[in-house]
Amino acid sequence: MVAHTYFEQGVCNCLQFIPDESTQKILNRFGFLIRNKVNGFDLYSNSTTELPAYLTYIKKVAGQDFFTFKIKTNNSGFQSFTDLPVDWMGQILYDSQSITNVYDANTVKLTAALSADADNANIGNLIIRFDDVAKHADSQNGAQFNINYNARATQWQYYIINKSALNLNNTAVVGKFDISFNTPQQVTIENGQQALLFSSGGTMIPLSEVPKYKFDLVNNPILTDSINQNKSTATKTILKGLPTPDPRRFGLTSVDGKKQVSSPMYV
Repeated sequence: MVAHTYFEQGVCNCLQFIPDESTQKILNRFGFLIRNKVNGFDLYSNSTTELPAYLTYIKKVAGQDFFTFKIKTNNSGFQSFTDLPVDWMGQILYDSQSITNVYDANTVKLTAALSADADNANIGNLIIRFDDVAKHADSQNGAQFNINYNARATQWQYYIINKSALNLNNTAVVGKFDISFNTPQQVTIENGQQALLFSSGGTMIPLSEVPKYKFDLVNNPILTDSINQNKSTATKTILKGLPTPDPRRFGLTSVDGKKQVSSPMYV
């Protein structure tokens, strides 16, 4: 089962696990059945022999003691919205015998190893070894393996282009969360236009398929004397509901000397 915090309720619906050629031969020869699920797959055996003994028999006859699955994705933004190293493009590898895996609540939580080997067809590789299936299987549920991903957190950047000559003397980006945006800076964007840049600075905000963090552009009143300061002056909302990041559009920035991913948005 695959979980991912980017998706609603954590259900990762964009990965497929495809048996490699040698594994497919074993599945066909020894009567295994794969049932694909939205967030992973189940693998069944129709043998009446107890599972450890059956896997030992397959190992002797076929000369192979593991299943290998190629991991594919149907979402081109997977590596953008997943918390993976900046500037890294390679393979995500999982092995059921890895010493970094964690066994918890009758489930093996598989830990990723990152390879620099690129593969345009697959994003990763999964190896499930017979000994680990036998070791962790119980009489009712079999062996259970989980993969967990976290959403990438980025520096959100709002570029406000004032084409309507609005009074933006004391603007701010605000929301219902404990997240503050920096004081805006006047910048020139790539097309030569002037813009106000609001940045979340050192606060990295997680990406999500369904927006969780929503912000508004507001104009705060400027109080110039003691009389006005005693008056109740309301903050004016200029734009309610600023856009949320497209994970496929990102940049790189430096925060406290560390390279981070940014999410530029133009309004």
